[in-house]
Amino acid sequence: MKKIIAILIVFIFSSSSFAQDPSFGPEFRKHRFGLKGSPGVSYFGVNKPGKNNKGLGYHIGGGITYEYSFSKNVAFGTGLKMSQTTARVEYTDSVGLNYVSVENGRNSDERAYRLKSRNYVFNSIDIPLVLKFRTPEIGYMTYYGEFGMTANIIHKSYARKNLVNQIQGTSESLLSGNEKTIDTNNETHFFRGGVNFGGGVEWNIAGNTSLLFGINGNLAFTNILKKNSTSITYDNGQSLVRATNLNYIGLQVGVLF
Repeated sequence: MKKIIAILIVFIFSSSSFAQDPSFGPEFRKHRFGLKGSPGVSYFGVNKPGKNNKGLGYHIGGGITYEYSFSKNVAFGTGLKMSQTTARVEYTDSVGLNYVSVENGRNSDERAYRLKSRNYVFNSIDIPLVLKFRTPEIGYMTYYGEFGMTANIIHKSYARKNLVNQIQGTSESLLSGNEKTIDTNNETHFFRGGVNFGGGVEWNIAGNTSLLFGINGNLAFTNILKKNSTSITYDNGQSLVRATNLNYIGLQVGVLF
């Protein structure tokens, strides 16, 4: 019995030492690279009267990620991601929509009597700048939290599902044909800044390769649409004034090397 107890004590001590020995975990590296995807939901923050947020859109993106480690527990993270983000807005004021109609290769200026709602689509290049705080590895798992900002460079934007009354007294309908989508680049700021925060887990699967799972929030501190609209106006010609920011919440799925 004493021999069995002694063997068990040695086994427990050896197992404990094995679990705590960093040489059995992933190698500490100052530089880490990886790939990351981020599906999620998005919405407008509408801070001026005359319009309302109209439900959720989607945010989806992916790209490369890079981490520089100051220590085993603290790292600086950045990367480069391509993404598309949508959001919906409903207009409660009586405003019309000025747009360009294309027929037989010829452009003509048109005006819909009333604009009721529309969906915006923003394509961007995203650059995160975050501090990442990691726990020691716990049973192949490393837990982390991160905080920082994201710079979004908007390179294309357009509006679709433009719900309008074409003339007074007509029923609501969607613009279609060549006007199914309307270019809104001239009404969109090229830069969006957002506060980036989140957390998750890294699961070491082999050597220095880990899978990453997390959740991330991104709340804008700049407006994405310009203050005075050039295409949405009141009947007297006055521009619709707006303060609109774009926010999104998404999953983080990736692999780190």
